[in-house]
Amino acid sequence: MKGAETDGHGLSLSNTDEIEGANVLVVGLGRSGAAAARFLLKAGAKVAGFDEDPATLSSKPVAALRSAGMTMTQRPATARADWAVVSPGISDVHPLVRGLRRRSVPVVDELDLASRLVRGPVIAVTGTNGKSTTTALIARMLERAGNKVFCGGNLAPGRPFSVALLTGRRDYYVVEVSSFQLERARWLKPKIAVILNITPDHLNRHRTVQRYAECKFGILDRQGSEDHAVLNQDDALVRAAAGRGEAAKHFFSLRRRTADAYLSAGYLWFHGDKVLSAGAVRLPGKHNLQNCLAAITAVRLLGVGMPAIRSVLRTFAGLPHRLEFVRRFRGVDYINSSMTTNPVAGARSLEAVAMMKGKVPRGNEQVRTPNFAISTYPLCRRRVILIAGGREKALPTGEYARAMRQYAKWVLLIGESSARLARELSALGFRRYDTLPDLRAAVTAARTKATAGDAVLFAPGFASFDQFKDFEARGEVFRREVSNLG
Repeated sequence: MKGAETDGHGLSLSNTDEIEGANVLVVGLGRSGAAAARFLLKAGAKVAGFDEDPATLSSKPVAALRSAGMTMTQRPATARADWAVVSPGISDVHPLVRGLRRRSVPVVDELDLASRLVRGPVIAVTGTNGKSTTTALIARMLERAGNKVFCGGNLAPGRPFSVALLTGRRDYYVVEVSSFQLERARWLKPKIAVILNITPDHLNRHRTVQRYAECKFGILDRQGSEDHAVLNQDDALVRAAAGRGEAAKHFFSLRRRTADAYLSAGYLWFHGDKVLSAGAVRLPGKHNLQNCLAAITAVRLLGVGMPAIRSVLRTFAGLPHRLEFVRRFRGVDYINSSMTTNPVAGARSLEAVAMMKGKVPRGNEQVRTPNFAISTYPLCRRRVILIAGGREKALPTGEYARAMRQYAKWVLLIGESSARLARELSALGFRRYDTLPDLRAAVTAARTKATAGDAVLFAPGFASFDQFKDFEARGEVFRREVSNLG
């Protein structure tokens, strides 16, 4: 593996021999840390765990790990450790990480650890928006073609990559990878790397878009000439990274027919072959067509045939909390997109729902699934009551505010960012907004403002941590409040 055999302290982890009997510190016992600890214990390591969150420490997964032999430490900075697995949520500038490195303790990320030890081709998907959907599309297309597939990584809901080390061997490993995970990666060398897009995100950690992008693009540098990179030709930053690494480069585009996969005349194409009508794709929104093109390119490189690809595109309706239909009540569709944790994703979700078209039922009819066909005609625009806001991440919000002015019938603002968004909307001359204390109040207000044919969209555009544990908990609250309408 070029330039990445060890981490500078002699740790290679080319097999499990370096794990058996080793003293391994696991810092952060959430999803990924707990999964890594389970594998390490089974591989014969002496595992010491640490987490600052009392709720995590008292959780069932941690109790099970302690029963399996994991000890707990209150002083991770001085704990005996040959190497450490540190949660991706803890950055390299954290005093604990710096302290471990001063002690020459190698610091490893859970996903990177798994990538070093799995035996099979890895397809890694990164970018700012669309990672989870594209990861799921690729996995389902491979499965439909008859392969045994592990799907996980940063995907939520999903399984951390190290879970794959405790399961049977798979034909392919399809994983979503975040900038936090890639920041420390030294071994991840995917057979296929997919980079979807780069827009400002996580600047409260990475500080600049350039540093954030560099975390993503590092995935290309470890690839060899036998590997492949699937890149977004419409994204200037991604396109400029095409010269990095030795992998063969392949492109997808919504605008350029010179790409390997592209959109033209209302159809998805690959190398001049018609794949499927855009209107037949089950996923809503033009941004999801881009995700579909990326997935098509990746699986075609692996030999997946058109029947499997078309079948998935026609049937896959998306993951929870991503433009997820919740309920149709009194002719109004309620849609949960809690996963939109940055303003650009919020703008894309709002645009997608505004362009949805569906038959509005009479009276108080409720249906489980809407007709989420994609409209390519502005005259089909839908009236949208938008619920937005959350914790700040030091990101520009102008694009989302402009999308609100263009597409929203009314905007209901919640969370830490509400005051900032209110100022931006006022500056744009948009006055159809209210600031509300919480999500329950916003759902109640949305009900009063919506009429038959409208859609109520929950697309925060910000992180959840001001009022919720994570985006999944936030989405569950929205679902519950909508279900309680009556």
